[in-house]
Amino acid sequence: MTSGLTCTWTIADEGTARVTVTGDLEFATAGMLVRLVTDRLAGDPGVREVRLDCGEIDFCDSSGLSELVKVHRAVVGTGRRLFLDNRKPALDRLFALTGTAKYLTGETADSRALHDS
Repeated sequence: MTSGLTCTWTIADEGTARVTVTGDLEFATAGMLVRLVTDRLAGDPGVREVRLDCGEIDFCDSSGLSELVKVHRAVVGTGRRLFLDNRKPALDRLFALTGTAKYLTGETADSRALHDS
């Protein structure tokens, strides 16, 4: 069975990890991203911020959104910072519709619209 999701962890520079997420973040792939992030954070206490590159997420359903919330809890709960970079408009719409934009990104839907204009 092949997965529709690939998550790659790299150390971008000292204290910063980048996670590139490619594919569908959905029920069938739930758990992969959280496991990668929690396992790597446990093994690398020097990471102070995690930058999740969302530019190649093709689809995100409610299970995928739940996965992002879990990643946020795992990162922020250990005193680190999480950034969701390169978000496509569909992902921002999902955040806006579910009221999770500010929680996950620190931005309101209005501030993101201004940023993109």
